[in-house]
Amino acid sequence: MEKKYNLLVKFKQEEISHVKDGVLYFHDDRTILRDNYFIFNVNYRMAIPGLAATGKKEFTENDIDLSEYKGLVYVENDMTSGELEELAEKYRQLAIVEYVVLEPAEPIIPPSMPDLKEPCIRVLSHTPDLTSHQTYLRAQAGTDVYGIDADYAWSIGVTGKGVRCADIEWGNIYDHEDLKSSNFIELLATTNHGSDDHGAGVTGIIFARDNGSGMKGVVHGLDYFYGISEITYGRPAGIAKGLEYLRPGDVFLFEMQTGGQYGRYVPPDFNMAVWDLTKKATDNGIIIVMTAGNGEENLDDPFYAEYRNRGDNGAIRVGAGTKVGRHRASFSTYGSSMVHLQGWGDWTVASTGGGDLFNAGPLRNYRSDFSGTSSAGPIVASAVIAVQSWYKANHNGEVLSPRAMRSLLIQTGTPQGNGGHIGPLPNIRRAIEALQGSSDIPAPWSPGAIRYEVDDLVTHNGYIWKCTYAHISQPVWAPGTAGVYLWGRVAS
Repeated sequence: MEKKYNLLVKFKQEEISHVKDGVLYFHDDRTILRDNYFIFNVNYRMAIPGLAATGKKEFTENDIDLSEYKGLVYVENDMTSGELEELAEKYRQLAIVEYVVLEPAEPIIPPSMPDLKEPCIRVLSHTPDLTSHQTYLRAQAGTDVYGIDADYAWSIGVTGKGVRCADIEWGNIYDHEDLKSSNFIELLATTNHGSDDHGAGVTGIIFARDNGSGMKGVVHGLDYFYGISEITYGRPAGIAKGLEYLRPGDVFLFEMQTGGQYGRYVPPDFNMAVWDLTKKATDNGIIIVMTAGNGEENLDDPFYAEYRNRGDNGAIRVGAGTKVGRHRASFSTYGSSMVHLQGWGDWTVASTGGGDLFNAGPLRNYRSDFSGTSSAGPIVASAVIAVQSWYKANHNGEVLSPRAMRSLLIQTGTPQGNGGHIGPLPNIRRAIEALQGSSDIPAPWSPGAIRYEVDDLVTHNGYIWKCTYAHISQPVWAPGTAGVYLWGRVAS
């Protein structure tokens, strides 16, 4: 059976006069009709339904203006893939079109790997305390086994207070015994419950209740956790819905992946519409954490040159690493400039959902083997939230920007082991301790697998150096080495 696709087109904002009841009106309809008559012979559906009435949608929680997306539409079609590609190429040639995206019509699976263990059945009146299985919460849990040190955050009273988080994926289990809460809110319901356990696994890492049983979320004291399904209206609509409820400094987790070269899974913002909305969010202070995908793709490959050349949209892209050694998991997509941080992803993450660890029914199930960039994403998002919560509480409500947060967690994280670049594992304690000093106090230079951004400060051999070009550090050279012009000395 031939694979079906959706055609997503973004008309340039300046070409659109206005929108009324879902209809686009262009400034010069007559000229457009004469030269490009085919665009008026198809039906369109607004990619962000909230813009259909007037092309405008105001948010109360932030200053995001989505009016520039009033020209983002799906072309309704019943075409073969070949016919649709021909039509897409016609749109690409139009001066009034900003970009064109072909998306698979069938939703792309979430970025988790198949479970290794079968669900168990245990009928008990009380769910046991399973937090001992959450070793990613620890500072260290064995030889070369490091976690994000949530224990430290809790020891100083940091549980996520003051921060909101949204998660977009297929679905979730809102009535799970360890998740159900008045501040766990479904914003867009799913129409496909095939991956609800996946959503529960993600949510449990971040938000599982501190109730003495089951799991304990890293930032269980979050103000709100919002769940959004991408299934119902598509990714642009889901992202827009989440942004409506988030403020500068809040966190939006994209638990999604998309097809890249040969259909292999890569970050969701390889899709230009997702990239576009990501930049809109980060430019307005909302931190976007997204999974890098389970496609084993190298984003440094020439195939992804256009993706890289778009620039920095401010996202934090997360690869999957191993529990022992923080090596890149074999399936994880990677890239020296495009993937920033890692979380555990090798079937070693305990959370809600699944059922191999404890299973007393669909609302009382727990797993020990959550995996993929799916488990890595919420581990990193949890660290982001914890650090932001501390910073906000100690700086009169001010928040760290998306790029400042990304740079901080890269500089203070536990370095990666082997494999293509996925970046370090965040460490909450070191990040907070760095902030407790001064933003002008540099971290020691790290010889290998650490990404440095422009203006980052480091110390090396008694001198302070400023990064002049974003790069990954290498063990064979250091700041001040002859012939290397990535650093400039600023003080002694």
